[in-house]
Amino acid sequence: MSKPAVVVLGAAGAQASGLIRGLGRSTAELRLICCDRAFPDGRVIDAGTQEIEQVRFDLLAEPGKLHEVLTGADLVVNLTGPYHTLGPVILDAAIAAGTDYVDICDDADATETLLHRDDAAKAAGVTALIGMGSAPGTTNVLVRLALDSLPEGAASAAIIWCVDAADMAGAVVPHFAHSFSTAIPGAGGSPAWEDFAPQRVAFPEPVGEQLVVTLSHPEVLTLPRFTRVTEATNKGGLIPEDFTHLGWAISRLPAGSGRTKAMHTIFETARAEHADREPVGSGLIVDVRVGSEGIAFLAGGPTSQEDATGTPAAAGALIALRGRVPGPGVVSPEVLNPADFFSTLRDVSAGGGGMTAYRTRNGEITEHVRIRDLLTAVAATH
Repeated sequence: MSKPAVVVLGAAGAQASGLIRGLGRSTAELRLICCDRAFPDGRVIDAGTQEIEQVRFDLLAEPGKLHEVLTGADLVVNLTGPYHTLGPVILDAAIAAGTDYVDICDDADATETLLHRDDAAKAAGVTALIGMGSAPGTTNVLVRLALDSLPEGAASAAIIWCVDAADMAGAVVPHFAHSFSTAIPGAGGSPAWEDFAPQRVAFPEPVGEQLVVTLSHPEVLTLPRFTRVTEATNKGGLIPEDFTHLGWAISRLPAGSGRTKAMHTIFETARAEHADREPVGSGLIVDVRVGSEGIAFLAGGPTSQEDATGTPAAAGALIALRGRVPGPGVVSPEVLNPADFFSTLRDVSAGGGGMTAYRTRNGEITEHVRIRDLLTAVAATH
């Protein structure tokens, strides 16, 4: 039997390195077709014992080459950005080629655009799993697990996160600014700082208390679409908090051909001034409630964003190859079976992680629970 062929677009990027390491840990035998505009310094992709083919091309300048590499492939994993411009182009190409699709899209407006391809994907028999990173991605599956563990009824989900500015590089900088620009539907222009409802939130140590603000994120759109969540919110911020203010400021830069370059220049200048600071890592809170009952997941500590994002994407890719993503159509990670996801995540992970889970009542913690116990209880009742 031939090995499944997986096309990885944006294979020279940071998040792709996490995905490829994860797939390299898998016992599944794969053929990885790693594509990018360039592989700096003659970089050779290493994915353990997986078969690797490196292909260099510009997908916008060579659309025929994109169709060529997708035709006959079992799956394409799209790790290019920005998603609000490239996401629809690549998903359309995957649908035309009849190739299943996974991405880590974290732009809310791009997510809405990709969801509009649902009918076309169904007609082509293509299953597209979008937003399969950390947040969105793991966050969505955690919400699904909480919902499966809580009583019936309408639910709310609050996703709160912070990321160390030391981990911000490349396309992540304009994405963060874009999250401000699109955070408040119908606001138009450049909303004032107070419109983003800034607040301080306590994450697990060593991250501690951090400033977060309302930002656009896909979970706010997808959770009500695919689950019984009727109210979803997202807040996020950077560490140190000066970079959150900076993200708001650069989001207000005037449009023009030099805007993205200016964003990077400003951001990198600020990072250089903080070069001697010891990074503290990232924090995450996923708080799901049905009436007075709830489940909250908390994490905080040192982590690399390339692994935090790329490893769940590797798990999603393997689940897609097994035909375990509900489809065809365009879906997001909350449709996955949490037991499938977490067992596959263990197979592709280097280990570690510090996620804790709690049952809550009226937002107050009542008891500690283990994720594995939640999964076991859900399996016993479904």
